[in-house]
Amino acid sequence: MERAVAMDIYDLIVVGGGPAGLSAAISGASELPRVALLDSGRKTPPGKYQRQLGGQAIGSTLIENYPGFPGGLSGCELMRRFEEQALMLGAEIFCPQHATSLSLVENNLKRITTRSNGEFIAKTVIIASGLSYRKLDAPGVKELLGKGVQYGAPTFSPEKLGTCNICVVGAANSAGQAVMHLSQNPNARIKVLVRGKKPIETQMSKYLVERVYGCNNVEVIQDRMVIGAYGSNDKLEHITLSDGDGQTSELATDHLFIFIGAEPKVAWLPPELAKDKNNFIGTDMDLGRINGDLFAFETSIPGVFAAGDIRHGSVKRVAAGGGEGSAAVASVHRWLANRQR
Repeated sequence: MERAVAMDIYDLIVVGGGPAGLSAAISGASELPRVALLDSGRKTPPGKYQRQLGGQAIGSTLIENYPGFPGGLSGCELMRRFEEQALMLGAEIFCPQHATSLSLVENNLKRITTRSNGEFIAKTVIIASGLSYRKLDAPGVKELLGKGVQYGAPTFSPEKLGTCNICVVGAANSAGQAVMHLSQNPNARIKVLVRGKKPIETQMSKYLVERVYGCNNVEVIQDRMVIGAYGSNDKLEHITLSDGDGQTSELATDHLFIFIGAEPKVAWLPPELAKDKNNFIGTDMDLGRINGDLFAFETSIPGVFAAGDIRHGSVKRVAAGGGEGSAAVASVHRWLANRQR
């Protein structure tokens, strides 16, 4: 165990500025003296980062099942409100600050280092660094990224795309929300490409399924996988598809929006932190909690908690992530109280 350097000690550091992280910062700052939140921000070409909190939630063009907002609101707006509330309650937000390591130092304190050579010391940590988009491994996709190919949903008005053909790859809620946003452009023809034969009814919320099928400019195509993307003059022009029988076809398209799942951001975490086979972080019940030896949301490292999408068994919804972040802070309180006895 390393010695701690002489610097300010936070009661709680939250890593990740999505729904779970911001909710943890709100709850933590309302009850603890010193709370900080670190977030890597949004990556922009050419490989730089700018201040933008919200995680993958900001890719949701309209969230209609978040409690208290029956008219719905965009992920960007909801996350802006989370951030404003966290700051109002006294949380210190550092963004962009990309966490690169977590280690224990003397007196059971935790040290987090960042890509910009920053160091932060805390009594407790909540890991809420979330997920990153799973990449579509097909020729041309990487080369045409930002040139017609995009991961996640557009945040601009779809009318700006004009008359065009659009393909959306994916069948979960994020894909459905993107389709509904894009369908507001009456001059767009949208095809939803579903990998495999499992219908979207089994993967997408009922309200979204009904709206997708109800759009005149939207067509759902089952059992199609993108195996190539092609263009000229740095602009996407068409994609190659393959069905379950290996038959291929060409499809002209101007835009390709990709929603094929995500992977937990755990590369910066120590190997001794327990994770499942898919690298989601294990907490309390997953680790064999029997007699209260672990607090709710606590990981295999004492005083380190996990909340939101990165946690094994979590529900991948904005409201669920927010609830986990707040609940994890309650466990932080109990852990700190136990340490002071």
